[in-house]
Order: sequence, then structure tokens, then C-alpha cells
Amino acid sequence: MGLYSSISVALSGIRTTQAGIDLVSRNVANASTPGYTRKVLPQQNVVAGGQGIGVRSEGAVRQVDLFLQQQLRTQNAQAGSLEVLSSFLQRVDNLFGRPEDETSIAGVLEALGDSLQDLTTDPANSAVRQSVINQASRSAELLNYLTNQVQGLRLDAENNIATAVDDVNALLQNIATVNVQISQRQDGSISTADLEDQRDLAIDKLSKLLDIRVVEQNDGSLSVFTSSGFLLADKTAQVLNFDERTSIAANSQYSTDPAQRNVGTISITSGGVEVDLIQAGAFQGGEIGGYLKLRDDILVETQAQLDELASGLALAFSEEQVNGVAATAGPASGFDIDIANVQPGNEIHLNYTVTPPGTPVNITFIAVDDPASLPLANTVTANPNDQVVGINFNQPIGDIITDINAALPAEVVASTPGANTIRFLDDGAGATSDVNGVSAVVTPAALQDAGTGLALFVDGATNKIYSNSQDGQTQKLGFAGRIQLNDAVRNDNTLLVNYQTSPATASGDNTRPLDLIRRLKENQREYHPDSGIGGAGSPFSGSVDAFARRLVTFQTGQVAEVKRDLESVSLVKNALEEKFADGTGVNVDEEMANLLVLQNAFAANARVITAIQEMFQTLLTIGR
Repeated sequence: MGLYSSISVALSGIRTTQAGIDLVSRNVANASTPGYTRKVLPQQNVVAGGQGIGVRSEGAVRQVDLFLQQQLRTQNAQAGSLEVLSSFLQRVDNLFGRPEDETSIAGVLEALGDSLQDLTTDPANSAVRQSVINQASRSAELLNYLTNQVQGLRLDAENNIATAVDDVNALLQNIATVNVQISQRQDGSISTADLEDQRDLAIDKLSKLLDIRVVEQNDGSLSVFTSSGFLLADKTAQVLNFDERTSIAANSQYSTDPAQRNVGTISITSGGVEVDLIQAGAFQGGEIGGYLKLRDDILVETQAQLDELASGLALAFSEEQVNGVAATAGPASGFDIDIANVQPGNEIHLNYTVTPPGTPVNITFIAVDDPASLPLANTVTANPNDQVVGINFNQPIGDIITDINAALPAEVVASTPGANTIRFLDDGAGATSDVNGVSAVVTPAALQDAGTGLALFVDGATNKIYSNSQDGQTQKLGFAGRIQLNDAVRNDNTLLVNYQTSPATASGDNTRPLDLIRRLKENQREYHPDSGIGGAGSPFSGSVDAFARRLVTFQTGQVAEVKRDLESVSLVKNALEEKFADGTGVNVDEEMANLLVLQNAFAANARVITAIQEMFQTLLTIGR
């Protein structure tokens, strides 16, 4: 190799080491810059004529573990969802308080029970009766307040979804723009490492908003998909649309049927067709997934719990059990049941046995006024062991009987011996069936002469009797937001004691107060598993008072469970972040050591040039 070639080699070394020193300086300067990854400078031996003639540096590149990066993004999505859930559920838990708190719904119902207990010992005392009125009103008002707060949280989730969708659209546009810039620099003359950092930072932010999958293309661009496979961005960006709602109530719920949906949904246009991404399951994680789970599942269930409590509270005080009366017709025997006080939502229970197979059958007939509500689902009642049959009671008694018989086997026959009576008989001489029992649960509108119960609570300002009607969207839905103290009782608190007019109840009679406190604190009832408390096969059974305490502790348990999940995910996420930073982040000590190597290399190449210069001077001296 000649001297001129040696100079060229040394100069190429100087240029390469200088570029390396510049890169080390940039690494150190950006050591704490979010999203910055350590850059390295690949070197290539330059060969001509079969021999090396120097070194050439290429564009700076990153060293990123793509598998680890995708794992971290998956954890980002899980953590994002759980952080949202934890924050909102803590607010719910704060609303409900603790069972022992006087201001919790359990505490308020406890105070109602205490006031009723006082009434049993002094029913003639107007001040004591007024105390019951005040506590009952406070109970209804608290249920109204909790409903408003829960729906307010759902609206907050709706608003946050709208903000998150805007952020997603901005990030997708950023990713698409950078993809184009990277794809245009694939000749290798210009490094794309900083652009890749910029793109990764946007994708990392995106991964906290929703769960995504990233695929690298041959031109260096990245295609971003939802976890369910919908393309969000490559060199162009999809636009997510969210039809945000400005108000949300208990009956505002998501549906795949646009005509039934009254909350916002997120959609994109794919192949010229608008796709509902919520229906497609595109948001299983991320902050958006968390907000959707709150809006459409968790807080809907919370409202269902409040509605179940309000329903149980109203029905516990007002329901009356009507027992069947033994009846015969020739050889056939069975029971008559009085249906005079049956209202929409009230139940008639029939138990019969047909042999074979000889297994008792429980049928619950539920009265409806609107035939459009039929048929009723078998899950309308909390009882897992009954068959539910809806019957239109808004028709002549003969037609009611026809509809009942249509639901019965031939061996059990319904008939009517009077306008307000239904008779259920076995097959008599055939001896293949038995009617074991008939009863009804009704909610009389009358406040006197209809039993010792009392419609203490009503549905809304119109003083409508609550009977758990199944017509339309069902009366229970949102009832906690509408429950009110019955105005008739508010205006005449003697009704807390006077349960009959003939003979008139004595002023000191505590029969009704004793019954009311039993209904609140002792009588057992089953609560629908749709509330999330109890299972479909084993619904929660207890007093109204017990269900209120269970509801409050449920919220505490729910937030504790989410916090545990978040702690677990955070541990994994932090470990992945540390491992990723070790592999891709800037280690200043390592960079300084590398700088010393580069400085030595620079000095060595400079020394080569100096030596060659000295040799040239020597040769020139010899030539003279």
C-alpha cells in the first residue's frame, strides 16, 4: 500500500471515529430524553482491487428487542385499563362508604330499622312516627343520589372515551407521517433511527390507550392493528369516530342494534363499510377498554345493585302473600287463588306433579299489561328452579285462563269459578297429576284493609305503586333513581299504624310496625343475580338490611381486587421497562468508556497521518 493510500485509509478512520464521537455525545446528551434509544454506528470495510482501502461508517442504527417491546406494549394496555378501573372504582367505593358508616346506604337503612323499632314501643307518638317518615325519606333520597352519581361516572367515562379517541387519531396520524418519511430513506444514506424513536414513542402512547399489534413492513414502515385485526395505520391513518352522548341515564345502554343503542360507539370505515369497533371486540385493554368496561359493564352492574336494593326495599314493605284455598270439582282437586289485587309484575306460583315422571314442577306466572313484552325470559325471577310464564292480564278472564292452560300439561287444568279467582285442578279420576300448592305475591295499592304491609315507597313523583312490572324496559331499571316516599304516608303518618278501617286500628296497636320491621330486617327474599351479588344457581338470599350491607362490602371488595391486579401488572411492566431500558437505553458510563476508545482510535489515525507527513518530508530532503 502506497503512502497516498495510507493517508486515505487514515483519513477514513478519522472521519469514522469523528462520527462515532459525535454519536456518543448525542447519546449522552439524550440519556434522559423520553423515548430515546441508544444509537450505534455500523462500520464497513471499504475494499477495492481485492484489498481494504479504508473504513466507512453507515447511518446510525438502534438496537431494539422487538419481542420485548411488544410485551411491554401489551403490559401498557393492561396497566392503562386497570389504572382507569382503579381510579373510578375508588370513587364508587367512596360513594358507598362502609356498612358501619351512618351515611352509607346500609347505615341509613339501619337507622330506618331503629326508628321502626321505636315505633313498635310507642305507636301513638306522632314524633316517633315522624322520625320513621324522615328516615324513610332519607333512604329514598340517598338511593336517588347514588343513582345520579353512578350515572355521572358513566358520563365521565363517555367524555373520557371521546378525549381518548381524539388522542388516538392524533397518534395514528403521527405514526403514518413518520412511516412515510422512513420509507423514503431506505437507500441507507440517511439514518432513520431518530424517526424510529419518534414513531415508537407515539406507538407506546397508543398502546396505553388501546391494545394493539405492530407488524414491520419491508420498506421500514410499521402497520398498526387492533388486537382483533383491524388496520389502524400504515402510511395512511384510519380515523376513529365516536358519537359522544351529552347525557346518560340508567336506561342508556350499549347495543349492537343502533336503534337500541343510546351511548356512544367507536367506528371506522373499512372497505367502504362502517364497522362498530366495540361490537368487533377491538378494545379489550387500554384506557379506552377500561372506560368502556366501566360505562357498559361495571357501572351498569352497580346501578343494577342499587335498583335491586330499591326494588327489594319497596316490595318488602308492600308485598302480601295470598295463599291458595283448597277446591274440588267432582273427583278433581286443587286450589283457588284470588287475583283481585294482582298488578303487572306480580307473581302466581303453581307447584304440580305429573306421574310419570313424578318430579314436582314450579311455574311462576307473571302478570303483564303489554302483550308486546311477551314472552318473558326464564331469568326474570331470581329463582333458578322455576319456569317463568308471562300472562297478559289486560284481557278478559276467559282469555287469561286460555293462556294459562296453554302453558300447562293436559293433566293440570285452570278454570275460573269467579271474575277474580283462578282455579287449578288435577286430573281427578285419572290420578296421574297432583296440584301441590298455589300462592300469589301481590302489591295492593290500598294502604288500609289490604294486610299489615304498606306501600311506603312508590315509583316517581306520580306516586305509582311499585310492582316490578315487566312491561317495556321493566320497572326495576333505574328505580333507585325514582324511588320516593309515598306522599299519602308522608301526609298522614298515622298510616304507619292504622292498617284497617273496620274495625279501626287502635292508636296504640303495634301490629303494623312489628310487621314492617320484620319485613326490613328479618324476612328472607332472593335477589336477582344480574346485580352481580350471588350466582344464577345460588342467588343471594337475606333481608333487605342484609343485602344493603352486602352491596356496600361488594364495592370495597371490587376495588381491592382491581388494585391487586394493577399491582401485579405493574410489577411485570416495571420489570420489562427495566430490562428494555438496559438493552436500549443510554448507559453513560458505557458511553464514556466507548468515547475513550474512539479518542484513542482518532489519535492513532492522526498519528498515522503525522508519520506519513514526516516520511514525505524526509523523502523530499533526500531528493534535494
